[in-house]
Amino acid sequence: MDEIRLERETAHETLTALYRDSDLEIGEAWIEDNHPVYSVAARRGEALLGAATVSRRFDRLVLDYVAVKGEARGLGLGKRLTECCLAYAREAGESALWIAAKEPEFYKHMQAEETEDTALLADCRLCPDYLRACRPKELVFYLMETS
Repeated sequence: MDEIRLERETAHETLTALYRDSDLEIGEAWIEDNHPVYSVAARRGEALLGAATVSRRFDRLVLDYVAVKGEARGLGLGKRLTECCLAYAREAGESALWIAAKEPEFYKHMQAEETEDTALLADCRLCPDYLRACRPKELVFYLMETS
């Protein structure tokens, strides 16, 4: 069986179907609206198993989407994809990577911290599921070491 490889994906639009199939809220014009700067894809052969996208919004770097297909869950791909995004942010000289998370515990296990900032939740508040079926949290990964 082919090994799973993670590689940068420059054609962000190739990830749209995966994100939609994973029940992520992704608008028709997500590329124009979110301004993605980095995407990473997990593939086995030609099959897309997962992906993550980082965008620049609200004057900050945002981990917008992380998705793994059902048959590939449990292999640690979500963590590996997130780590690739964190590495990208560090290499870009960013001090933080922000996320509005539907599953905050996943990211908290990776050392993301809950924040009082709610800028990323602005769109969430417009959704009828907000604070009913969906209780997202705004989190931040601090990337720079403090002395």
